[in-house]
Amino acid sequence: MSDDVKLSPVEAIKLQSRYLRGTIAEDLLEEKPNFSKENAQLLKHHGSYQQDDRDERAEIRAAGGGKSEKAYIFMVRTRVPGGKLTCDQFLAELDLADELGNTTLRITSRQGLQLHGVLKRNLRQVIRRINEVQLTTLAACGDVERNVMCCPAPHYHDPVHAELQALADRLAAHLAPRTRAYHDIWLKDLHSGEQLVFGPNG
Repeated sequence: MSDDVKLSPVEAIKLQSRYLRGTIAEDLLEEKPNFSKENAQLLKHHGSYQQDDRDERAEIRAAGGGKSEKAYIFMVRTRVPGGKLTCDQFLAELDLADELGNTTLRITSRQGLQLHGVLKRNLRQVIRRINEVQLTTLAACGDVERNVMCCPAPHYHDPVHAELQALADRLAAHLAPRTRAYHDIWLKDLHSGEQLVFGPNG
């Protein structure tokens, strides 16, 4: 019997991705509204799903577009370890929903936040602005732990609660992917390499 392990297609993509980089940065520079199949898989680890806007697709078809034409949009998920958000962070997410999404912000069952209807051309701006308020989308999607949950209620003077929140933060940091790809793609200028935003993980 062979010792070779047969990788799933997704695992093969990750293995060849240069630590989750793929060619996402190159795809971002192209005007097409979507990412390649491989990059769409890797994008999940950066906190986004490539989707097809079914309502828009119906309009395209009604206007004479082909059946295979898709109206690409992106869902962007923010990972919120322990469910802790400041007012400024929440308001920043609401602003993004209004300005660059479809005006909806959803709270997930894992204490994350989801923006919907983001266009590819706005993806970098959305992720940068999320990081500007010290939140992140890194590892909010895909086959990762996605988020570490904890009760975010402000139980002041409760050492056990404070310890649990600190543990949630440490676990989230420990389980996050060990790669600079996220910072290089989303938080730096793609041409100069200059760091534009410093997110919660540096």
